[in-house]
Amino acid sequence: MTTLSVVVPALNEEASIAAIIQRVLAAAPALVQVGVDTTELIVVDDGSQDATAQIVSQFPGVRLIQHAHNRGYGAALKTGFCAASGELVGFLDADGTYPPEEFPALCSEVLRGADMVVGSRRSGSKSEMPFVRRVGNLLWSSLVSLLGNHRVLDPASGMRVFRKDVFASLCPLPDGLNFTPVMSTRAVYEGLRTVELPIPYEE
Repeated sequence: MTTLSVVVPALNEEASIAAIIQRVLAAAPALVQVGVDTTELIVVDDGSQDATAQIVSQFPGVRLIQHAHNRGYGAALKTGFCAASGELVGFLDADGTYPPEEFPALCSEVLRGADMVVGSRRSGSKSEMPFVRRVGNLLWSSLVSLLGNHRVLDPASGMRVFRKDVFASLCPLPDGLNFTPVMSTRAVYEGLRTVELPIPYEE
């Protein structure tokens, strides 16, 4: 039996959280087809001041963890990772920019031997990443690739799947928005087998 734990960090996402939960849950049958028997969904409410937590609590089987106050994007992810029961752990943002429908493809690569699979916005055929973010991502990509002697296209992507047993080797990780590029840098430094798959991205 293989379980994928999907962690969704959320801060004041009342407008989009229900839709992303529904899309993650709807991906479960496709995940079964690639060898993931169970999908666990964990939403970490990082001190929201709106109805995010109340909306999440209306979904049976979805686990809600709440921070009493805002601790940061990375902190919310780490809370979810520590609570995850699956052998595989995935995450994506709550605002609908990343497609949960791509989780089966990412999981397939992990089940074939990858340690971490990154959904690459720079490789996808449809990407609405703003120009400023593209430039910043290119700088991060060049730096991480140079330091690790390994080409990395999208070190700041917020959609990934990794084997839970490699999480300890990725630490320490920051609490803020720089969580994902640091995670990519750590993965290169530790020699983890990282695969990037193209995904569509909506702004």
